[in-house]
Amino acid sequence: MAFGFYVYDKQYAPDYVYVPLASIGLFVICIVLFSCMGAGCWKSCWACCLYPLSGIMGLMVAIGEIVAGSLLFAYHGKYTQWLDDNQQKYNISDGELKRLKDGVTTVAVGFLALAFLEILRFCVSKGYKRGKRLDEEQRNMIEEYEELESQERAALRSQERKEKHQKLREHYRQKYNL
Repeated sequence: MAFGFYVYDKQYAPDYVYVPLASIGLFVICIVLFSCMGAGCWKSCWACCLYPLSGIMGLMVAIGEIVAGSLLFAYHGKYTQWLDDNQQKYNISDGELKRLKDGVTTVAVGFLALAFLEILRFCVSKGYKRGKRLDEEQRNMIEEYEELESQERAALRSQERKEKHQKLREHYRQKYNL
């Protein structure tokens, strides 16, 4: 996103270059917010939809990044030609021109790397919500089991006490012939 605004601010490229760069950055910020809210408030009804939505948005961004990276690679020659043609118009020094030409390749590789990371994030976090619910269900089952076990122990101790008292009563009854 910052690179898109940098390109816009310096007027180093036409609109079709910086608008997708900035919009992808803004979209990624939305994904991060949705992901954080969905992961942090996963029990909430309104937030439970945000995590899967962020995954779907992440896949859309990955597709957009693949397209943008591919287009930057495909039109690299055209972009460098545009830079050469407009170097004087935009007062671009030779050092900046070389940096911009090299930067396009770097950005294209960066887009493809980010697309890979988005797809990896989607694959890794696909079961996150299901795993959190499963963990909570297991925790609840363990708590219920421990509660039942403690109730059973209490009932067993109570039964043992009753039997012991019954035996003592019987013993003293026999002893004193009551």
